[in-house]
Amino acid sequence: MTDDGQVELILLRPDPVAEGPDTFRCPACGTGVYYNDGICSACGQIYCPGCGHPLQDEDTSEDDFCPACGLELTFTCPGCGFPVAAGAKLCPECGVLFARRCPTCDARILDAPQACPECEHPIELERRTSATIFHGELGLILLKCPVCAGKFGSELGACTECGQRVCPQCFLLLKDEEINCPHCGFRAARPCPSCGADVGMGLADCPSCGQSLCPACGAAVAENDTLCPTCGTELELCCPRCGAELTPDMLRCPQCGLDFSHTCPVCNAPLKPNQDRCTKCDQPLCPECGGAVAEQDSTCTSCGVELILYCPICSTEVGAKDQFCSGCGEKLDD
Repeated sequence: MTDDGQVELILLRPDPVAEGPDTFRCPACGTGVYYNDGICSACGQIYCPGCGHPLQDEDTSEDDFCPACGLELTFTCPGCGFPVAAGAKLCPECGVLFARRCPTCDARILDAPQACPECEHPIELERRTSATIFHGELGLILLKCPVCAGKFGSELGACTECGQRVCPQCFLLLKDEEINCPHCGFRAARPCPSCGADVGMGLADCPSCGQSLCPACGAAVAENDTLCPTCGTELELCCPRCGAELTPDMLRCPQCGLDFSHTCPVCNAPLKPNQDRCTKCDQPLCPECGGAVAEQDSTCTSCGVELILYCPICSTEVGAKDQFCSGCGEKLDD
């Protein structure tokens, strides 16, 4: 309430980070911050990434230590020798990604040791590259893919040419299985419209249920769609095994022979995925591509995959030229 008796409304903004084992309240303004950041994004207060003690400019000179806990405030990147701030997740000079939690005992790590100081589990370092900004203006950032040099909007989370995933916030290249960016923590995922599982932005299939997705907006698409019905993005049909470009009318991949009809090539009976024999006409099938094979074939004539033969009596693995089963002695057909 003001001095003249008027009610004053104060808008409280939510903290930029949620409370957890890696966060605490800024000692200057009380905003929720990450220990590893070393600086409050709200007020600019610098602090020790180890204990959160507030630091002055004279405390942060090179080779200095935290006056409260004794932590060395910089360390040398083992990849390039560049001095890096304690708690930093990425070397700004060479792109080495530093582990900040031990994968075995979950202990906090603030520098770049070869092994965890708590449990001595080896710590592996990984070098990551980032996409570069090709063009930027208000509300739009175009990135250049370091893999194929394609240009794409940062909000897509993946290169439209080669499918390489990129963090929309810090532009670090991401692996397909990564949901949160290991550098900035951005959640680069959307829920699958079919099963609700987290799917990394830019992926064309849900890893949990296999639903085909639009890599641009994450909407569900049909197997033969060439346009996303939700956002209108043009979609390419590719063979899931060899990556060859396909057209909607193709029933078999022209490059590797993978069958898309899910029917027996002899009697046209419906087949289940990876079925090695037709239940209607007993035709032997390649479990990899669905093509018809002979009983004695050791490789598929359509896709070239090596076939494993089994004894029909005891299921022991046998060779294509074997006359008798080594397991039960059964005479094998030619």
